[in-house]
Amino acid sequence: MSYTTDLVEGLAELLNAQGLGTYGPPDEPYPTKGTAVVIGFMPAAPDAVICLTPYPVEDTGGTDAITAVQVRMRAGRDPREVYALADAVCDLLHGRENTCLRGVPVALMWRQSEAQIGLDANGRMEMSANYYARTTRATPNAYE
Repeated sequence: MSYTTDLVEGLAELLNAQGLGTYGPPDEPYPTKGTAVVIGFMPAAPDAVICLTPYPVEDTGGTDAITAVQVRMRAGRDPREVYALADAVCDLLHGRENTCLRGVPVALMWRQSEAQIGLDANGRMEMSANYYARTTRATPNAYE
């Protein structure tokens, strides 16, 4: 598809493959049990969600790029649930080297920051983490 779409969908598929959540096509309903993995927006249900939102950090004149993904996590009312989810995501992504996400080469991923958001309108705990990915992004005007 596109660099950004491939990167974020590849990340969603990785989370799914490692058992951290369920990711499926956008036209399918979210799972009612377990953790849903979604892209771009936080749905009202289910209670447990990992929401991925990409944004650019650094584009050079060449093919090197750093793209970040905000990983917004929600669990139940017990804060330990969202802490455990955040730890599991960190264990999977922080320091991950030499991986390919849907054809996008990722040399290194790391957690840049993480913070509690607090309770949502339904009293569920939320956290947000920002993961940076050092990638190769070929564009028509890049030199190398």
